[in-house]
Amino acid sequence: MTVMGNRLRAGWATRGALCALALATGAVGAQRAAATGSISGTVQDADGNPIPDVEISAGLLARTIRSDTAGKFLFANVPAGPLELKLRRLAFAPASVMVEVEPKDTIGVTVTLTVVAQVLNAVVVQEDAARVRLMRQFEDRRKAGFGSFITRRQIEERNPRLLSDMVRLVPGAVLSPVASSAGRSVLHFSRAVVSPARTCEPQYWIDGIMAYGFNIDDILPSDVEGVELYQGVSITPPQFNNPRSNVACGTVVIWTRVPGD
Repeated sequence: MTVMGNRLRAGWATRGALCALALATGAVGAQRAAATGSISGTVQDADGNPIPDVEISAGLLARTIRSDTAGKFLFANVPAGPLELKLRRLAFAPASVMVEVEPKDTIGVTVTLTVVAQVLNAVVVQEDAARVRLMRQFEDRRKAGFGSFITRRQIEERNPRLLSDMVRLVPGAVLSPVASSAGRSVLHFSRAVVSPARTCEPQYWIDGIMAYGFNIDDILPSDVEGVELYQGVSITPPQFNNPRSNVACGTVVIWTRVPGD
């Protein structure tokens, strides 16, 4: 009986040690899985000039960020380990780069984007003709006197850093700064302000297509041909009056420039 009791006690001790080891291993694995780091980077062209407003995504993370006017960006609190950065910007070829994120550390990276050459063909000529018709309609609506309009000539005369700088001249436009976003702002219209703490953002249209999750400073002034702003449903043109959107909060229609115009 004594020998059997010793064997039982030894077996229990061994099982206890294995359980403790498994728990410790699981805790270490959980700590590693929860470990995060940061990525600090710069986006530039082939000549070393910074590229602003580049859209940057990291792996399967649901959030994206954009580079500031100096081409700088910071991706904080990303999972430690290998991660793929994807970068996109109008007029540049998309790029991707693999980085190794260290726990509780910040890794630096510099990415160079290549300018995409514009190839002209018959289809582009047809698109140009369609754009001419659209801009004539833009002028017709501007002359009708409903809403507020920003033209390419006004943008060139003022040469703003952000498109919201042009919107500040529009009566009824309310711009709220975005924290740590290099001067970028969120646009509201005073008619759509329910209370000092409650506002709603207008709907956006880009080249006749409705854009979701868009902001007035998501596009550079140099890429804009004209802007239409409507602060009420009654003055919004029918083609931009989508009852399924937040049209009651106002409408912003942005027309981009055709390369070479």
